[in-house]
Amino acid sequence: MKPFNLFNLLKLFTLFTYSPFCYMKLFNLFILFTLVFYACAPGSVIIDKEAMDKIYWPGPPESPRIKYQWSLSIISGRESGGLYKLVMGEEGDFTDPQNSPRLLRPYSIYVDGETLYIADTGAFRVTVIDLKNFRARNITNAGNAEFVSPVGIVAFEGMTYVSDSALKKVFIFDREGRLSGEFQGSFQRPTSLAIDRKRGIIYVSDTVAHVINRFDLAGADLGSIGRNGSGEGEFNFPTHLWVDDQGRLYVTDEMNFRIQIFSPAGDFAGMFGAAGDAPQNFERPKGIATDSDGNVYVADSIKDTIKIFSREGELLLLFGQEGRSYGDFYLPSGIFINANDNIYVADTYNGRVQVFQYLKKK
Repeated sequence: MKPFNLFNLLKLFTLFTYSPFCYMKLFNLFILFTLVFYACAPGSVIIDKEAMDKIYWPGPPESPRIKYQWSLSIISGRESGGLYKLVMGEEGDFTDPQNSPRLLRPYSIYVDGETLYIADTGAFRVTVIDLKNFRARNITNAGNAEFVSPVGIVAFEGMTYVSDSALKKVFIFDREGRLSGEFQGSFQRPTSLAIDRKRGIIYVSDTVAHVINRFDLAGADLGSIGRNGSGEGEFNFPTHLWVDDQGRLYVTDEMNFRIQIFSPAGDFAGMFGAAGDAPQNFERPKGIATDSDGNVYVADSIKDTIKIFSREGELLLLFGQEGRSYGDFYLPSGIFINANDNIYVADTYNGRVQVFQYLKKK
């Protein structure tokens, strides 16, 4: 790219000044220059640690169990200046969402070591973030097909697996982000993904079909779990999934307003939850994950709250409320908890990922 030449810009200014449509042309030139400048300028992921270790749940005098760590919304530091906001507005670039420097509608999260994977449905892309070097790259298409609704994501040994609910496919990408293959069979609406890393099994929630499908790492069909209904092992629009360190599968059975648990073999192992606005009940359960003590975290999206249960379904704690401040949520979706008990929450309609820490009892 040639260096910027101020003399050439002055010549353009003079040319447009004596044009009958000078002001409109100058304004268009200003916008073009702004977009080109920001598109070409290098940027990095910006981690907001302003409130790190300052917010705890529950509050005193009780012993804290959850603490706030950091948040992430800007995946390219180009947006930090006011010029971009003047031209593109405050809500990120919804006119060109795939190239937005911000997260728009992060829905699902997966973390593998120092790499954070985000399925951003509002930006029609998957964002892969190197948390060590604070750099991000985007995957916007699967071969010739651009993403329409990337919803679920997992990763394993350099391979990335993405479900697109509108394209009705689950795609496999290599470590360079190139399309490597896709899962066998057909789906009605594939949404969440979860992986059993020890057994090499990937689960796919086919929400409209009311089943959970099982596949190997190459995408070969291994059968399914469940059918439509309200009994044990039956589903009514299942969405988010999680596999714990013992290989147990947790399913958010969304419109049955409950969580179901299955053994690694796919056998029903328990459930908890009911519809209602009481703290222990659900109004719109979505993301689910477990910490190292086996506690179960569920995002009750409509309540803008994360609820923590024992595996038996006893409510232990809840945190978060509707809002835009640190620790608040606006229709949160996915949750991921890593081996260090860092809790990643897709704060979907605030356009950010927030990270918390589970504090084990001493």
